[in-house]
Amino acid sequence: MISITMGLPAFAGLMFNYSQLALKDLDQMSKIVKDKVTESNKSRGAKAVPLKEGLQAVFCRPNEDGLIEKIVSPLKNGLDELDSWESSLKQLVKEAIGALKNPKAFKPVVQVTYLVFLENLISEIKPRAQLAFEASLLKQIESAQIVLTPQAKNERILRMMKETRSPSEIAADVLKAAEEAQKAESANPAPKSGAGEPAPAAGVEKN
Repeated sequence: MISITMGLPAFAGLMFNYSQLALKDLDQMSKIVKDKVTESNKSRGAKAVPLKEGLQAVFCRPNEDGLIEKIVSPLKNGLDELDSWESSLKQLVKEAIGALKNPKAFKPVVQVTYLVFLENLISEIKPRAQLAFEASLLKQIESAQIVLTPQAKNERILRMMKETRSPSEIAADVLKAAEEAQKAESANPAPKSGAGEPAPAAGVEKN
């Protein structure tokens, strides 16, 4: 469990760091999801908390193999039923931003774990960046102006052989692309249904 004192926000903590999660395969990650769903169903109180913890673990795992979309549905469905999907994502984004904006309180491996979470989230919501909720998350990440520490960058390169950009920059790029796509759609609206169809020949009725 990770907590922050001295005036910084307190975080519930991560179940695993990104390096530990990277070693888990489909079956192991599916078990985490199943266990959290079961914990939520048995809970008499805050049923959304275990689901949110499972969601965080899923998104903190490096997603080069596209595992997120294969296992996230039970968590999303559970949170949707509790009307807590959007609020949970907002809370998790706030937690990740808070950690990356106060890096002295966290080891590099934890910083990179929160970084991976934001990267995966941005990637997952990118196709829906024009929608209000997804856009609000992207703007929240963009406006945070996250600056990665040299220690976090080194951790990423050493363990993942991967260069790192600020998630704020990535979010800004996605928002810009969504805005440009929206402008292009407005300038070139899709033809109405039936438009462009050839007129029927004389004396021939159109079905």
